[in-house]
Amino acid sequence: MRRKAILKTLKDAGGPITIDELSQRTGIDVVHLRVDLFRLAEEGKVERRQRDNKPVWTIKVSTVLERRYEKLSKKYVP
Repeated sequence: MRRKAILKTLKDAGGPITIDELSQRTGIDVVHLRVDLFRLAEEGKVERRQRDNKPVWTIKVSTVLERRYEKLSKKYVP
């Protein structure tokens, strides 16, 4: 249940967000978020990046085709 909420929030964010932003948007405690994010990263569903020397999280999109599909789906799906 928490993982679905995390994935949905990351998809809706439209870009990388910090764990604190993710916590505010989902209402999930930061400690639980860290555990779930690292598990999702191991499964290849999310990835951790760096922005301004802070770790940020985003949905993992591996190919150009998948990125294009993700971009179009956000544009056309309400």
